[in-house]
Amino acid sequence: MKPLAEAIESGPLLLDGAMGSLLYERGVLHTRSYDELNLSQPDLISAVHRDYVNAGAELVETNTFGANRMALARHGLVDQAGDIIRRGVALAREAAGDRAYVAGAVGPTGAKFGIASASERKLARFALAEQIDTLVLAGVDAIMLETFSSILEMETAIGVAKERGPRVPVLAMMVFDAAGKGDGGLGPAEIADRLIAAGADVVGGNCGIGPAELYQVAVGMVGRGKPVIAQPNAGLPASVEGRTLYVANPEHFGVFARRMLKSGVRVIGGCCGTTPEHTRSMLGAVRMLRGEKIDERGPKPSVIEVREIKPHAAAKVPLGDRSRMGSRLARGEFVVSVELTAPANSDLSKTKQQVNELVAAGADIVNIADGPRASARMANIAVCARLAAETKVEPILHVCARDKSFLGLVAHLFGAQALGLNNLVIITGDPPKMGDYPFSTPVYDVDSVGLLRIASGLNAGVDPAGKPCEPTSFTLATGAEPGAHDRDRELRRLEDKKAAGAELVMTQPVYDPRTLERFLDDMAPLGLPVMVGILPLASHRNAEFLHNEVPGMSIPTEFRERMAKVGSGAAARAEGIAIAREALAGVKHRVQGVYVMPPFNRVDSALAVLEVVRDRWKPGA
Repeated sequence: MKPLAEAIESGPLLLDGAMGSLLYERGVLHTRSYDELNLSQPDLISAVHRDYVNAGAELVETNTFGANRMALARHGLVDQAGDIIRRGVALAREAAGDRAYVAGAVGPTGAKFGIASASERKLARFALAEQIDTLVLAGVDAIMLETFSSILEMETAIGVAKERGPRVPVLAMMVFDAAGKGDGGLGPAEIADRLIAAGADVVGGNCGIGPAELYQVAVGMVGRGKPVIAQPNAGLPASVEGRTLYVANPEHFGVFARRMLKSGVRVIGGCCGTTPEHTRSMLGAVRMLRGEKIDERGPKPSVIEVREIKPHAAAKVPLGDRSRMGSRLARGEFVVSVELTAPANSDLSKTKQQVNELVAAGADIVNIADGPRASARMANIAVCARLAAETKVEPILHVCARDKSFLGLVAHLFGAQALGLNNLVIITGDPPKMGDYPFSTPVYDVDSVGLLRIASGLNAGVDPAGKPCEPTSFTLATGAEPGAHDRDRELRRLEDKKAAGAELVMTQPVYDPRTLERFLDDMAPLGLPVMVGILPLASHRNAEFLHNEVPGMSIPTEFRERMAKVGSGAAARAEGIAIAREALAGVKHRVQGVYVMPPFNRVDSALAVLEVVRDRWKPGA
C-alpha cells in the first residue's frame, strides 16, 4: 500500500463509520467504557472493524476515542490506558490487513479549555501527549483528532501530535452546529485556516450534524490549502416544520457522499448512528470518483447477534381490566389515539384546550412523548396525570430509559401506577446530544427490552430483585419501524420485545400501504395487535426530507409529486391531510388502531384524518 498521505492526495478515500453507537446496538450499555472493550471483549471490537472493512472502508479508526487518562479516570481505568491503546491498534490492524489503513482515534479530554486554569490545560495536554505517543509507537498510519468542540484544545492536540509523530499525518475534525458555526461562532473557512496554521494535514468536521448540514461546512473548507474530511452523523435529526424526528438512511447518505466528493472533499465517512450499510452506500461514490467499479459480490457485514430473552411472567390483572385502551384491545375493537407534544414550559392550558377538542369529537385517548429527540419539556408523567384528572381523556405515557437509573425507572413505574396511568409505551429514548442540551448525561441502564421486562414483571407482582410486590396493571406498548432498512433485525427485535412483555405495537409513520402490508405479514406469527402511526405531511420540503432521510420511511412518488404541486402553507397542509387519509384507508382493515401525530399539535388535522376510520372506530365506547 502507498503511504496514506499519497492515498488521500490521489483519493478520494473511504473512512469507516461509528463505533460507539454500533456497540450500543450490539448490546453494550452507554455506562461502559467502550475503549476498555479492547481488553475485555476484543472479538466484539474486531467484528465491528471487519464489518467496516468488508463494507469497503479504506481507513479504519482504532477504538481509542476516549482512551486518555482524564476520560479513563471516570471509569477507574487510568492504569490500563497503555494496554487499551496498544490492543486497540492491534485489533484494527488485524482487521484492516492489507485492505485498509489504520488511524489512531483521539477525542477531547473533557477539559473546558475556554475557562480552564493553566494547570488544568497542562494536565489535558499531558493526557493527549500520552495517548498520541502510545498510538504512534503502536504503529498507526495517522492520528485522527475528532469531535473537538474547543478550537483551543484542538490546536493543542495538533501541536502535540506533530511533536510526537512528525511524519504521521494528522487529520483534525471539529464539531459544528446546524448553522455551520464552530467554537466561538467561527465559520468553516476560519476553522480550517486555524487548523492548518496549527499543523493539521487534513481538516474537516464530524459529529454534531447530519450530511446535509455538514456538506455546507465541508464545502466551506475546500480550497484552503489542505485536503478536507467529513464524517456526518446519521442519527442526528434536523428540525423540520417544528418537529425534530428524523435521521439519514444509508441510501441518502450515498447521495450526499457524491455531492461532497464532487465538491472537493477527499476523505468521507460516517459518525454517530452510521453503520457498515452507510459505508457501503458511500463506496459507490468513492469508486465512481476514482473511475472504479463496485464488486457487489463482495463480503457483507456480519449479522448483529440478538441476546436471548426469557419469557415474561403472566400478568395478574387481565388486559381488559387494566384501562380503557386495554379493554378495547381485549375486545378486539379499533383503538384511536392522537399524539400531543408536551409544552416547553409549565403551562398546560393550551394542551388541555386541545384535548377537550379531541374528546368532544370522540377521541378520548392521547399519547404524550417523553422528551422526544431529547428536548426539554414538561415531564410527561405530570402532563398525563393532569390530563387524566382534569379532562375526560385517557393518556398513554411514553417511558424511556434515557434519563433515569435502573432504580429510578422502577420508582417511575410505581409512580405511574399510583397516578392511575396504566397505558405505557416503552422506548429506549434518544441520546441527549440530539437535543438542545447535548452536555446532559444519558443513563441507559437498560434499553426498551429491559424496561419492558421490568414493567411486565411488576404486572406479574414481582419486582426486578425477585421480591413479591403489589401487581401493577400496565398495558404495555412498544415501537416498530415497518420500513426498517434491516427488516430481519427489526423483526428479531420485536420477538425480543414480545418475549419481554410487549402487548401492542405502535409503528413509525407509514405512507405506503404495501410497506405496512409486508410488515404485518412478517410479524403475523407474533400475534401482537398493531396501531399504525400516521403523520400528515406539512409541506413539499417536509415530504422530501421524510422520504430521503428517515430510516425505514418511504413516501410513494405520487404523493411527493402532489406535495410538490402545492409547496407549503394551507394548501400543502390540506394536501398532506388528504394523503394521510388515503394511506390510512389502505391499511385500516389490517390493524387494530391508529395514532395520529399532527404537526404543531393541530388537532383539527388529526380529526380530519380520523374521519377515514369512522366505520371501524366507535368514539367514546
